[in-house]
Amino acid sequence: MRNLILVATGLALGFFAWLIVANVRSKASTAIPRPDRQTSSPQYDSSGALLRPQNFETWVFVGSSTGLTYEPGLQARGPGEFHDVYIRPESYRDYVRTGKFPEKTVLVLALYPPNEKVSPAKGGYFEGDLDGIAAAVKDHDRFPEGWAYFDFGETPNLKDKSAANPKQACYSCHNQHAGDDNVFVQFYPILRSIMQAHRPTSH
Repeated sequence: MRNLILVATGLALGFFAWLIVANVRSKASTAIPRPDRQTSSPQYDSSGALLRPQNFETWVFVGSSTGLTYEPGLQARGPGEFHDVYIRPESYRDYVRTGKFPEKTVLVLALYPPNEKVSPAKGGYFEGDLDGIAAAVKDHDRFPEGWAYFDFGETPNLKDKSAANPKQACYSCHNQHAGDDNVFVQFYPILRSIMQAHRPTSH
């Protein structure tokens, strides 16, 4: 009889342990974004505003610049902000395969201030905390020109959604100066090398 009680107790404890592990795994899989999930396509609200892309840190990182500006006289003291650019994984794979940015391409620009003099560093700069987010979207179903550009503001007051910027604010510059299809691939070595592989004369 005692053996049966011990067996039953062991089974019960094992079952509860399994439930705890399963619950922990379920919560972990929800909390940690997976880059291979098909959730990075552009999302809009009923008014057509773009919802701020989530988990873009898990996307493909294509390049970074420091203090890059398109207008004279805007150079900041020191190195200026770090500009990190990410592209949704599905769009990156298509670009690698075809040399063309597909519909629903999303690129996120994350801005970080330059920090320095944090131990043990003796010189140079590194990225501080997130300062702001912007995005570019290729979606002919919604935008006659194909591409639209969005500004989600700065931390700590990032907007959850953004209407497209006026055409003259971003589109015109990208359309005139972008290295490939309204994207400044000339600034991003990963995309630049892909473009050159598909079009060897594009140097």
